[in-house]
Amino acid sequence: MDEFAHPRVVVGVDGSLTSLAALRSAVAEARRRGIALHAVWAGLPNVDRADTGMVTGMFLDALGVMPDDIEIHLTATLFGVTDALCASATDPRDLIVVGNSGKGAWHAFWSGSVRRGLMRRALCPILVVPAPEMARALRARHRWNRAGRQDLWDRIDVEVPELRGVKRIEG
Repeated sequence: MDEFAHPRVVVGVDGSLTSLAALRSAVAEARRRGIALHAVWAGLPNVDRADTGMVTGMFLDALGVMPDDIEIHLTATLFGVTDALCASATDPRDLIVVGNSGKGAWHAFWSGSVRRGLMRRALCPILVVPAPEMARALRARHRWNRAGRQDLWDRIDVEVPELRGVKRIEG
């Protein structure tokens, strides 16, 4: 995976909301530094069916357009996420960008944490992007104890009622 020039920004993508937030941050960081971006889709069960169109679609979802002002490399691999990102970022000047799922310590204990694995093994700095509010709200809906939490749609209805298409009659 060292056929590309260093330094570069390496970002892990998988299509999730947290991955899209990490992709937006990685593009901004690559623009700020004036270096290439390397997007890695890791842990695919069948690499043969993965094409660059899927990753290009993620750029469109995250940014609305495929950036043409930075050099972009796309990779799909069978390796696990931590292994693929560490193999892609082999220079101390590189930067790894990942999204934080925010699922909590219990989930990380049982399923592992990409962030913690990268902190142990990466040779370069790591930027962990927090989960977007929408992703946190969707997870909060499924938690057992919802005391003190407000449903996302109720909150949108209160803050921006025109988005729900319901006109409130005040008076």
